[in-house]
Amino acid sequence: MWQGTINIQVPAETDEPLLIPNKRIPGRDSIDLDSNQDFLIRPCKLKGVVGLQILPVDKATGEPRGHHVSKIIEISLKEKIDLRPDEELEVELQEFDESY
Repeated sequence: MWQGTINIQVPAETDEPLLIPNKRIPGRDSIDLDSNQDFLIRPCKLKGVVGLQILPVDKATGEPRGHHVSKIIEISLKEKIDLRPDEELEVELQEFDESY
């Protein structure tokens, strides 16, 4: 897989605090180029490669939007990784809220 993002299905029993990243940053939505877009992010590793868990924030409501409700997280990687068809992946999510 080349540098970019990958959507990963997590187990159904995964608690919501694991699905919602904990740091909010401003950014730009590549689809809606005319407006600013905030994102929630969390550092992570996938197959030893550093990346970020990313979740866009709805501009109107301020609520996270994405596939987290369906237990899917989006990971952005900084380097190319090799994947095999149907390979089971393990994502190391980091920097959790102390209350979790």
